[in-house]
Amino acid sequence: MEPEPLVNPSRPAVAVELEYQHGGWGELLRNRKFLLLQASGALAGAGYAVYSVAVVFLAYGITGNLLIAGAVFFIETGVYTMTFLAAPIVDRARDKRSILLACYPFQAIAAGVLAYALRTGNASVPLLLGVSFVVALGWDFVWAAFMVAPPILVPKRQLYIADSVNNIVGAGTQIGGYAGGGALLYFIGPVGGATAYVVILLAAIVVTLPLSLRVDNPPTTRFWETFRHGWDAFRGEAGRTFRALAVMETYLGFFTTLPALLITAVAYQWFANPAGAYGALITAYALGGSLTGIVVGHYNPRRAVGLILVLCPTIAGIFTLALVAFPSSGWLIGALLAVVGAALTVRFTAKYTWVQGSYPPEVVGRLSSNLYLFTGATASIAVLLIGTLSLEVSLANLLLLTGIGLIGGGILCVALPAVRRMAF
Repeated sequence: MEPEPLVNPSRPAVAVELEYQHGGWGELLRNRKFLLLQASGALAGAGYAVYSVAVVFLAYGITGNLLIAGAVFFIETGVYTMTFLAAPIVDRARDKRSILLACYPFQAIAAGVLAYALRTGNASVPLLLGVSFVVALGWDFVWAAFMVAPPILVPKRQLYIADSVNNIVGAGTQIGGYAGGGALLYFIGPVGGATAYVVILLAAIVVTLPLSLRVDNPPTTRFWETFRHGWDAFRGEAGRTFRALAVMETYLGFFTTLPALLITAVAYQWFANPAGAYGALITAYALGGSLTGIVVGHYNPRRAVGLILVLCPTIAGIFTLALVAFPSSGWLIGALLAVVGAALTVRFTAKYTWVQGSYPPEVVGRLSSNLYLFTGATASIAVLLIGTLSLEVSLANLLLLTGIGLIGGGILCVALPAVRRMAF
């Protein structure tokens, strides 16, 4: 399985140049199906943001250490790693909308169970971890469907600005979700976040009903054969790029997941009001990613994917190290986290936009999910290990480890020619 060529020699030079032009926002924003997709994702993302604030804060608050919060992240990242098993089912669906309409109610029921337990005083660590597992399992299918959707709805030349719109919407919903989750946490408690997630998912179902995400030629093979064909892009001479990406993700998966986890500890250990600080810091982290994503998406850097993958972990590492020097400056910590979030978001977008732009929609779900297997495997180990180490190792040293590891990821990308030359 080979990616499509960067340039088709049979096409006029003007047509080729249009593929790499900047902008195109107006055309994209007139695409009704794309807007429905964004509305569906926005509601699902906002609901999850509200829910996650409550769950992570509750997990930390139960025992007063990072281990339980780390366990929640471990379950989430571990289950997300299983997306490669969900992706063949998503790719086989003729209309990906059916995946969303099956998973949203599934997640709403789980959140409702947690809300009921919190209201009746029966919440426990096992229940919290169980709900986290169910919600994350639903996201396996939802995430794969959203990976496939952009190349179904927009042409290749618009994939980067489509991701920019997604970043704008994602940041807005995250900021709104985190702010709303923080307010609910402050005024009502964790039960408010769990209840709100149920209501918002019901709204997402309504918005998704008129959406169509049909593909003309979904795989018709049996599950395991479809699963096996999803690994074809990793084999042979044409698979050098994916094999290099697998090496990169196996290493960086460990470190790129840590900033979001350590923000929880920063809020508790460096601020007098942990609930307010956590909401502000996680918002800065998300806002940095979205604003930078708008700029990067506008310039459509399809020819510079490799350069982005080299620079972003390096920048994230440098600014993570800088956090250690300013533990008493709240606004500066927020600014540094915004840069870290920006670098990691742009890196994520570049990697998966390359997949969406290089392969047909019928295989994008499997290729994206197979690639995430390498990210998620080490990310799961990272959050559990760091959560355990936090009992003995200082937060400053954990931040130093994370920063050095991210810079090492940038160096690794330079050493992988197939990565640093990526383009589509």
